[in-house]
Amino acid sequence: SQRYRLAWEQFPEFKDWLTSHHNVYRAVCRICNKVLLADFTVIKAHATGRRHMYLAEKVTKGKQRLSTSRAETYLEENVEGLTVSSESGAMSGGAEGESSYKEDYDRNLADLNRSNSGAGGGGTASGPTQSGDSSQPNYTTGIYVPQQRNPPPAHNLSKAVVMSPAPNWKATAIVNGHVTRLDLSDYVGRYLILVFYPQDFSKICASEINALSDRSYEFRAIQTEIVACSVDSHLSHLTWSKLSRADGGVNLPKIPLIADPTHAIARAYGVLLPDKGHTLRAHFIIDKRGILRHMSITDTLVGRGTDELLRIVKALQYVDEVEEPVPADWTQPNE
Repeated sequence: SQRYRLAWEQFPEFKDWLTSHHNVYRAVCRICNKVLLADFTVIKAHATGRRHMYLAEKVTKGKQRLSTSRAETYLEENVEGLTVSSESGAMSGGAEGESSYKEDYDRNLADLNRSNSGAGGGGTASGPTQSGDSSQPNYTTGIYVPQQRNPPPAHNLSKAVVMSPAPNWKATAIVNGHVTRLDLSDYVGRYLILVFYPQDFSKICASEINALSDRSYEFRAIQTEIVACSVDSHLSHLTWSKLSRADGGVNLPKIPLIADPTHAIARAYGVLLPDKGHTLRAHFIIDKRGILRHMSITDTLVGRGTDELLRIVKALQYVDEVEEPVPADWTQPNE
């Protein structure tokens, strides 16, 4: 059996009525309230069926008369009672299955005509009739219970978009061995590299913090600051910062360590691994206006390259100055 494909919903002839079923081998026509086999040939045949086209035209005209906010209500009211026979009857095959389907169809069409007549719709509708031709496809029918498609939780959606203002943050940090408060706005007028690392007391994380600390003077020479962030508390940062490098510490790093125990900053930048309780390895370059210019997110097992980070900052600053793009593997002209 063929499985349902979401790409079918983008086809012009399907997009207004086709949707998925909780069974991956089924599809649903929202207009006819019918469950179909998830087969392209069957779905296409259904789309050109007289009954479907009749109901689709009726719904389209109704939507044109109603405001957008009432369109769904109209759809529900006009297809109410148009459910078809049980799945077992429609899928039984042969003359008996087709006869049951035809009887059910005629009954639903009669109900529709009566409702039109009662509403003063200008006479009854001369709806189509169903052929008894055995070549007609057998549809998988039954009562359709819509399956809600839950969007991803809002707190897991990244707010970090390149060329847009960087998500704001305020946090407790360890700076030169002291506890203080830092704010993104403190860095307006300078470039900022916000570095995310998974956790304190990690061998790879320690190597990164030490490498950035040792070369922080090179970044400051081009008006760029570095701030490192993890989900550890400021007390964990403080302990780690006082630990010698030989013992796995970072020994009073020359860059601030931001504490994000509530995961608010990590979520805002889209780097949190909820099932792990820590972040991915990532960095974000924010320019002097507070605009996010570059972002990189990678596996936690791979440490980042300090040389490449420095090159990208210089390239962005050069572009800001000359207002011209730079090619691949660009380096400072005087280097």
